[in-house]
Amino acid sequence: MAEDLPLEALDKYVTLVQVGEGQYGRVFKAHARNSGALVALKLVSKKRKSDRELAIYREESALLRQIEHPHIVHLVEFFETDDDICIATEFCQCDLGEYLQIHKYLAADEVRTIAKQILSALKYLHARGIIHHDLKPQNILIGLDGRVKLCDFGLATQLKPSADTKYQTILKGTPLYMAPEVLVKSRYTYQCDFWSFGIVLYEIFVGQVPFTVCDLTLLTDYVTRNPILWPKGIPSSLKAFLEGLLQRDTALRFTWSNILKQPFLVNKVVE
Repeated sequence: MAEDLPLEALDKYVTLVQVGEGQYGRVFKAHARNSGALVALKLVSKKRKSDRELAIYREESALLRQIEHPHIVHLVEFFETDDDICIATEFCQCDLGEYLQIHKYLAADEVRTIAKQILSALKYLHARGIIHHDLKPQNILIGLDGRVKLCDFGLATQLKPSADTKYQTILKGTPLYMAPEVLVKSRYTYQCDFWSFGIVLYEIFVGQVPFTVCDLTLLTDYVTRNPILWPKGIPSSLKAFLEGLLQRDTALRFTWSNILKQPFLVNKVVE
């Protein structure tokens, strides 16, 4: 209930309705008292949270303060009380996962529009040495303006410019969307985001991810060995684009030097 919100939050925001609840905490639709802006107010109880879990929220908010992009969710405010972490972001309609539950799958031209917006955000992030690490439909919001916006930077890594830190080996992300090199804990770069991006695009066009095994060991075997099945009727330009994103060999996977030139992004899709 909104009545049991911390006083510090009630002083800043007029809560309208609770719109979500989970292990992460509760989310309210609210208006900022000082500006009238519509926000999503997330309250994370510090009870039963480890110091590391709380640190992740603080680090994510510190990262979001550095970011300003039309396709990345905007952080309005971060503050703490004795008992809660409070995070206010711009309010969005829903996430891409919820949108997909309604529409089942999307037409190629809509996939193209979404792809270009996500790539715009990724280019901004990668230019700043930031790997998102957890691209999936649930972490892509649809804003009130209809534009898609990346969110949830809790697993993001900000690489340092020195040569010895441009690679990562940490297992991070959601398994069904993890790149092969991440699953096997090999060295990887920002290209792991391209694989996850490819899985998202495949899912929103086909209606499901290409690999659906839940066991991590089996999934790793499937992702690293099994061929991807392509649906009948997939436009050739979309298939070619996905094939470039979903290359197991990172030497063959798209890079920023060639991804934006691909016909799927440049030309209208021919069904």
